Amino acid sequence: MSQQACTEFFAKVNADATLQQEVNTALESKEGTEVANALVWVGAKHGYEFTAEEAAQKYQEIIATATGELDEGALENVAGGAKK
Repeated sequence: MSQQACTEFFAKVNADATLQQEVNTALESKEGTEVANALVWVGAKHGYEFTAEEAAQKYQEIIATATGELDEGALENVAGGAKK
């Protein structure tokens, strides 16, 4: 359930400019585990319960997508030459 809450929280952040600003403010000057903890804190403030590990994983997925990096599955397909 908490993974779903994490996904829902990030979807809400994506759609809500005010929440985006709140998240940006919370993440300001944060690195490493502080980022995940700040995301958990903002999420909890808005009724979403998820772990720091889930937040970190989802945040990394979003960053990778935004920068065009491939996830592990995509990397394996490229390295292995698999077709989809």
